Amino acid sequence: MRQTRFAWCFDHGIMHRFHIGDEPWCTARWVAFTAATAEEAQAAKAEVYGDAHFLDQLPAEKQLEVIEVGQARRHGR
Repeated sequence: MRQTRFAWCFDHGIMHRFHIGDEPWCTARWVAFTAATAEEAQAAKAEVYGDAHFLDQLPAEKQLEVIEVGQARRHGR
């Protein structure tokens, strides 16, 4: 069974699932969580980002955090 990476996408407003080792298919703004299940990933997302589904629902500092995570991922940092 392939391992799954769970990531909350703040552009699509849903949890994405990517297979570890594969290139993520979504190029939008998402943040991955270390979790064994979608439920654990959802709980981690809620702990860090609350009930926000989309980027504009986050406070400015959290929006910047999500943007920086995406930039770092795209630039291999």
